[in-house]
Amino acid sequence: MKTGFLHALATTTMLVASAGAADAASHADLVSLYQSARAAVTIRVLDHAPDVSEAALAARARAAEDAVRRITAMDDSAWPISERVDLMIALAEMRGVAFEHRTLRPWARDPVWWSTLDLGWGPKAPSAFTPPRLPVSDRTARATLAAQLRAIPGVLATARTALVDLRGDLAKLGIAHHRIEARVLRRLAGQLKTHHPELAPSAEAAARASDAFALWLEGRLPHVPAKAGIGKAEFDWYLRHVLLYPWTTDEMMVLGEREWERSMAFLAIEEHEHRGSPMIAPVTSLEAFEALRREADTELLAFLKARKIFTVPDWLTVPPPEGPYIMPANQDPAAPGPFDPPVTRNFFREAEDRDPRSLRAHNLPGHIFDSAYQQRDRRPLRGGERLGFLDSGRLEGWAFYLEEMLLQAGWLDTRPKAREIHYVLQANRAARLRAELLAQANEWSFDEALASLTGRTPKWMELTDDTAIYDMALYLRQPGLGLNYYFGKLQVEQLLAEERHAKGDAFDLTAFHDRFIAAGVIPIALIRWEMTGKDDQVRKMR
Repeated sequence: MKTGFLHALATTTMLVASAGAADAASHADLVSLYQSARAAVTIRVLDHAPDVSEAALAARARAAEDAVRRITAMDDSAWPISERVDLMIALAEMRGVAFEHRTLRPWARDPVWWSTLDLGWGPKAPSAFTPPRLPVSDRTARATLAAQLRAIPGVLATARTALVDLRGDLAKLGIAHHRIEARVLRRLAGQLKTHHPELAPSAEAAARASDAFALWLEGRLPHVPAKAGIGKAEFDWYLRHVLLYPWTTDEMMVLGEREWERSMAFLAIEEHEHRGSPMIAPVTSLEAFEALRREADTELLAFLKARKIFTVPDWLTVPPPEGPYIMPANQDPAAPGPFDPPVTRNFFREAEDRDPRSLRAHNLPGHIFDSAYQQRDRRPLRGGERLGFLDSGRLEGWAFYLEEMLLQAGWLDTRPKAREIHYVLQANRAARLRAELLAQANEWSFDEALASLTGRTPKWMELTDDTAIYDMALYLRQPGLGLNYYFGKLQVEQLLAEERHAKGDAFDLTAFHDRFIAAGVIPIALIRWEMTGKDDQVRKMR
């Protein structure tokens, strides 16, 4: 712990000492400050455990606050818009870190943050690791696994002392999560007995520690506040100044309800139009699943190129088979395999096993393309991942926009049941909005939000659906993750409408999409500023 504190204190001292100098006057100064701040706010892992000591967290918070102050003080009024956009990226990221300390405090509130295994997407301690495939032939990797397993009981012991602001809804999610981790670790222990028997006792001890941690959380439930939202005022600030949305929570509620109504209305029309034909039957084998996905991806790439939706690079190709999307519940050894009879499907499997086209529109030119693009983007403030999921609005907004844009462009014209599936998916994304907004406002408990989400999704989603539970858990644990799909999409559509209106008949959809992509995976309000020169939204966010 002492090493982590000294490192964080030294880094913070350098930032504070340099703050007395004249305000940075160039983009190069901004880049230097940003890179130093990113290093200073990285949570260190010491002996395979996150350093969240009081001293280390205090130093991290000071570093973020100092970076916010210094970036805010920069006079960028004479910079090109592209460089001013970079300043807003840096400012939003550092505000997000400061907000994490002021309000979110996941190490103090959220037991799932104390994941010891990396079983799925979402906020977690940086020490979480993915169980390797066995046997582990490399001696160094085997030694690392041994150390990781030995560290787990200590990490969870630290979690008990750190969780000083535990909330009931988050504790219940933590109980379920750590019991899954215990079962995964027990399975690993059994496998290690065959391949590396010397490591099996450490895995068994880690499993016992995970079970004991879940029992400890159960004991805490009667003594902690039940609801876990951050409150409406804090959420409004976070939406405006970190996620860079131009809407308040009240405005989002109105827009969200309208989008749910629109989705349900279009679904009803589609169902009526093709009421005489049955819904597509789902595939029942992994081979058939991969064949459907491969067919959809091949068609989609051809459609994107033929219709010139955007310039498709040579490196965007049909991806290799990867199976259904895996969530923590799907990695539970107590759960059957994805096609073990009788097949049990979550919500997204119900859609994708019938016709995957809408979800492939979301993933292939959406997430798969964006991930590869980010890796190729070498710009110091635009390449790579944003801190605190700040890139999620652009990632999910663009991917969700692609689903309906491609439907409107004609991709599903000859597949009426695929169009129905599209609107079921769209209604589900809209149903998330009220649930997340009211859960974060502490007007609803997790169970009430889950009931709303599942009740307003028109098909294939029950209260026990692991997609529904996983989604609502993410949206409660990390505010904005559910809103990002719809409100990112609305931002893209807003920008598209403005550009079409401004350019009239000269508007070119291919050029629009190419310019949008070229801006990078950054908040869409900043892309709008760069593409149009309009700073009316950004002025309120500064």
